[in-house]
Order: sequence, then structure tokens, then C-alpha cells
Amino acid sequence: MGVINVLGFDVANLIAAGEVVDRPSSVVKELLENAIDSGANKITVEIKNGGTSFIRIADNGCGMAYEDLPTAILRHATSKIKNADDLNEIMTLGFRGEALAAISSVSKIRIMSREQGSEIGSMLEAHGGEIKSHIKSGCAEGTTVIVEDIFYNVPARKKFLKSDRAETSAVSAVVEKVALSRPDISFRYIADGNLKYLTQGDGNLQNTVYAILGRDIAKKTIKVQRQDNGVRVEGFISTPEYASSYRTQENFYINSRFVKSKTAQAALEQAYASYIPQGKFPFCVLNIIIDPSSVDVNVHPAKLEVKFSNEKLIFDAVYYSVRTALDGGIQRPSLYNEPEVVTLEKGKELLGLAFPVKDRDIDAPKPQRIAFDTNSNFGTLRQNNTLDYSDLKKENIPSPVISTPKKDDKYAEDDVFTLNFPKKAAPIAENTKIESVPLAEAIKEAPKKTEESIIIPEYRIVGEAFNSYVIVELGDIMYLIDKHAAHERIIFEDLKKKLKLATPTSQMLMLPLTVHLNNEELVALHEYGDEIKKMGFGYDLNDKTVSIHEIPAEIEISCASDSFATLVSRLVKGEGYGQITRYEFFEKALYQASCKAAIKAGRVYDKEHIKWICDKVLSLDNIKYCPHGRPVAFEITKHFLEKQFERIK
Repeated sequence: MGVINVLGFDVANLIAAGEVVDRPSSVVKELLENAIDSGANKITVEIKNGGTSFIRIADNGCGMAYEDLPTAILRHATSKIKNADDLNEIMTLGFRGEALAAISSVSKIRIMSREQGSEIGSMLEAHGGEIKSHIKSGCAEGTTVIVEDIFYNVPARKKFLKSDRAETSAVSAVVEKVALSRPDISFRYIADGNLKYLTQGDGNLQNTVYAILGRDIAKKTIKVQRQDNGVRVEGFISTPEYASSYRTQENFYINSRFVKSKTAQAALEQAYASYIPQGKFPFCVLNIIIDPSSVDVNVHPAKLEVKFSNEKLIFDAVYYSVRTALDGGIQRPSLYNEPEVVTLEKGKELLGLAFPVKDRDIDAPKPQRIAFDTNSNFGTLRQNNTLDYSDLKKENIPSPVISTPKKDDKYAEDDVFTLNFPKKAAPIAENTKIESVPLAEAIKEAPKKTEESIIIPEYRIVGEAFNSYVIVELGDIMYLIDKHAAHERIIFEDLKKKLKLATPTSQMLMLPLTVHLNNEELVALHEYGDEIKKMGFGYDLNDKTVSIHEIPAEIEISCASDSFATLVSRLVKGEGYGQITRYEFFEKALYQASCKAAIKAGRVYDKEHIKWICDKVLSLDNIKYCPHGRPVAFEITKHFLEKQFERIK
């Protein structure tokens, strides 16, 4: 007797539904995608008990005709595509025609819809995929879908649902990511009768971030907008001071579709490598706009993963976009955040929870022009990771002199020094095409600052706290500068610039090092062998064993094998390509050297050396965070202090 059975439609439909619907959050995701595809500009999401008992998604989109409602809950019924060729250029979020069929098969569903301009709408009710009623009915323009008692007919699956709080959290995460993808749509999210947030739908992504994630994150964002080789990256990233221990706040979108991309993730984190501590991750909302024929969105049941025809193109686009924004948009963090009361009313109705976030205006003294040597170098590294000051010019600052504190060793009140206050980066105009340039070429071609181009307002060094933090007064702002972190970043930037412009040097090994690689790593080694040798590695390949006889001069012999293996492993995972990987690889090698060479906190140094550090910190745009991601300086406003002392209200 045969043992192979052909499953009935009712059983097969339940199995297929599991590919799309596994919990309430997946129901919300699929229905939201349909609402967006309908052309709606207002969408309401309401849930009760984590969505297990009630889900309502209402939109003001195009709506559906009476005769289309029964067809909509059939499998593979869709208005998004018609033939196989349409799969090559998918721009809609939904296209498979499985969502409503899967949802209706495991729940009790009501669909109310009216086409734009129609006088009357229609309603369909189905339980477990079986239509109970289908009538014409009055309803608002657009579509409203109500899903109740999810998995009522599949008790085995229902028992795997988590607590109401956990399911609510999962739904909230889905709504958040979808809302961030479309700032031009107003999203109203209600959970258990409480309005969680309402976005404006004005097209301003920063306002949407404010409404959903709050003022603290919105105030600590940098705009990203760049286009390279047909790939456009736009959105917001967080400043280095806002870093999380988890990757959950890294939001990537491909043509406004939320995806999980290891390529984009690796590019983002490499761009932040010398700005945030290891083990910390930034916040981002980045939309990667690419030709739909260059990406396959039909490789994952939930459409969360995509496949690119050229992974390197995406990696480079994200890396350079983020790095450019970081280099030009980082501001110094405030030690204290002054509360801001923002209200926006229309009549008696409060308009949403999203408001523009304005930049703080700084009233600095009128700038003066003075001569300043921008080409001075503060020593170079010896092989033992100590500073060599032999190449310093007479007019440059002398080597630090460590001394013991004296009673009269303090800064006079009339000691006034000068600095260059950094300018804010100019915003990038819409639709501006920015061609990518390799980092080394960009540095060579970048115009150097001249003495005439530097505008330096006056500042005053008030003193030091705990022989570690320099107190600097500039107009209505007071800076607290960590002298060790500042000096560490100054040295790091100088060494990094030399590394990018110079040909890497290698050191020969008396005894070769042996590294074992797997098949995938060997393929990567063959593919990127030339790039690896440009880094300073020399090796011979024997079957699955690599014999290393040369290593970069900047790397210690004790860690050379691990460094080589890690490099090849990252290439396999798509976490680095060519020149970017080379720079980032060596940057990490310079972290420890810069730290050891920098002056130490808790020690007393001569005033000239402290002044030199202050000049560098306040005149160079890239001296904001040390290579390990710690802030170099904090600022406190006079306004804040006067409020604390109740001089003003």
C-alpha cells in the first residue's frame, strides 16, 4: 500500500501559511506592506493583547472593488505582477499574493474597502479561509483589515506564542521599521487603547525619528546623502556619542524595503571603526536606492534578505556615504542637555508627536585672522611605540615636559590663546551626484588649509581638573578636554594620513608563520591575493596551509598569524573589500600605538604643550573622538550654568 498522500487544500494551506504568518507581528508586517502599496498617505495600526486577539490596519489608499475581495484571499492572487518578467523589476513591497490567503487561513478576518470616488464600498468576512459573508457596505475610502483570534484553528501553533508584552514589543518593532522607511506617510500606532505615536507624514525623516524614537536620538543624528556608481544612500546615522550594545537599531532599506544585509551592516560598522568603542553599534536609518534589476528580493519567505548582483558596490556605497557624513558632520557632545519645550497646535488639537529638531546656535566672539602653522607634525612612532621628536622644527611645540605641581604653576587669568573654531558642514543639495574617490587619492587632491584661510576666535585656558581635563572658555561655551584622548587622536590621525599616502613596508621573518585555511578562505585568498600583498604580507600557499614570510612593519609578530586569518575570514564574509579593508585593518593596528605614545592623564605637563593640544582639538574637525570611541571634549553652555545657579529662569 502506498504511503505518499496528496494533502487536501485545507491542510496544505495551513502549512503554506506558516511561511508568512508565524506570529502577530508578521501579520502586521504583511498588511502594512499592502497598505503602503495601495498608495495611502495615512495608515492606522491598532492591536490588542499583542495582536493575538485583535489587529486593525486601516489606510486611505486606492481601495478594492466588490468583486475583488473574494479573490484577494486566494493564494497567489495579486495585483502587483502579471508575468515572470515583472519579478526582475519589483518596486512594490508585496508581490507574491500569499499574505491575505495565509492570514485568513489561520484567523477570523474582515475586510472593508471602498475604491476612491466610489459611492459605496464592500465587506468580506472569512473564518479559517472560508468566506462567511460578502456584502456591499458603507465604509471610508481605502481599506480596513481586522484580524481576530489568530491561530484559533491551529492550537498547536498558538501555544508557541509568547506573552502579550513580548508580542506587543515584536509588533512595535515592525511598525517602527516600516514607519521609518516612509516618512511621507503618517502612521498612527495604538496598542491596548493607548496612542504610542503619530508621525507627521511630511517627508522629513528626522521628524519621524523624533516621533518614534524620541528627542534624544533625533538630536544625535547626522544626515547621509551620497550617490556612487548608480547606488544612492540616504538617511540618518547617529553621532558617535550614541552607541548601543546591540545591532537592533541598525535599520537598512533597499528601495524603502526593510532588509537584513550583512554587507551593509559590515560597511556601516567599519565606517565607525575609529569613532565608537569596540563592541558598540550605531543607530542608523539608511535607504539604499538601487536599480531593482540589480537586487533579488525573492530569496526569503519573509522578504527580509536580498541578494545583490554586486555586493562590493553596495559595501563601497554604504561605507563612503557613512564615512563622509561622519568626517563632516560630527559635533562635540554637550555634557548636559538643556530641556526644550516644544508645542505645535492647530486650534485646540495637538498635531502629532513629531517636531523639527533645530541646531543650536553658538554666539562666539568675532573671529580674528592670525598666522598658524597647520603643517606641523607632533613626532613619529619609533619601533617601540614611543614618540620621536627629532624631526620637529624649532617653531613647533617642544616635547612634553613632565613636572611636579607647584603652588605658582597655574594659568594666569589674562593668559589668552587663539584657536580655530570648526565650521559646520554645508548641507548636500537634493539630487546631487557625488562620485566616489579612493581615500588615498582624495587626500592627495584635497586642498590644504593655508594660514589665510584659518579663522581663529579667542579662547582662554582656565586651568586643569585632576591633571586630566583641560578647562577652556570660548565665548558662552566652556570645554572640558581630555588631554590624553585628545593627544591620542591627534597622533592617530597623523599616522593614519601617512599610512594612506605611503607605500606599506614589510619586515622579513626569520622563521615563517603557518596559518591553516578552509576551502572558502582559500578562494578568498586567491581572489584578493594582490590586495593582501599590498598590505605588506608575503606568503606561500601549500595546499590548505599558508606560510607567511613577510608581515607589515606596523604589526607585532605575536599577533601576525591571527591578523592574517581574521583578514581572510572577513573577506569570506563580505566584511571588507580591497582598499577599504586595507585602511581599516591598519587603522586598528595603530590604535594601541597611538594610545601608548599619547601623554598620560594624572600627570602635569608644561603649559605650551597643553596649549598645543587645545589648538589642535579646537581647530581640526576630526579631533572629536579618540580612536577607541571615547569623547575628546565636552561642552557646557553659560546659559545652562546660569540656570543651575538660578541667575536666569
